[in-house]
Amino acid sequence: MTLSPRPLHKDQIKQCARALQRVSLFAAWKFEEVEEFAAHVQIAPCPAQEVVLWEGDAGDVLYIIAEGNVVVSRRLKGDVETVICRLHAGDFFGELDVIDDQSASANVQTETSCLFYTIDRHTLYRELESNPRLYSKFLLALLKEVAKRLRTTNQRLIDAILWGIDATSLDPG
Repeated sequence: MTLSPRPLHKDQIKQCARALQRVSLFAAWKFEEVEEFAAHVQIAPCPAQEVVLWEGDAGDVLYIIAEGNVVVSRRLKGDVETVICRLHAGDFFGELDVIDDQSASANVQTETSCLFYTIDRHTLYRELESNPRLYSKFLLALLKEVAKRLRTTNQRLIDAILWGIDATSLDPG
């Protein structure tokens, strides 16, 4: 499914800003700053059981989950997939695609009906660069979240090694 984000109506911007305040990326922002940012966000509803991103898709959008749950998974070998994590309202994904201009590193599928707030790389960078103070707050929050996710991944790798699971393949030996 291809999402069709649309601009927010003026009456939706405050509601969006309140939702964004619950996202770690905006925790250090004043409400007025979040509201100004929200004016550049788009809204994208998505039904349950729809693929939002396929691993390998070109990506340049940050998705913020306003409502619902998604499953992030990765193809291991052939048709075998493993769940990396589940994300809920207040979480976000697509940040790596926005940072490094690479393709999506995982599949993302809705578990329930979802409402996403989205912002593309070009708009995000333009708006953040116009305000260096917010830019630094946003990047620091993004780095903290990426570091947290990397630490979780590292721990999972260590657990797999400790339990004798070959973390690089499903083939024994």
